[in-house]
Amino acid sequence: MLRERRRVRVWFGDTAISDYVAAPDIAARYEEAMRRRFAGLRVTNDELPPLPDPATLQPLK
Repeated sequence: MLRERRRVRVWFGDTAISDYVAAPDIAARYEEAMRRRFAGLRVTNDELPPLPDPATLQPLK
């Protein structure tokens, strides 16, 4: 299960025009591709909190 995740976003001003979540290595490749494709726009690559352990989750009522 994917525990470590990164969020890559491409920004046009204050609006995110692309939002992608992936494992760190895939997110880094995506970030590089977006920087080439959208050279004039801001691209961010942020760490996301880990997903909870499924064993600790409570069922919905």
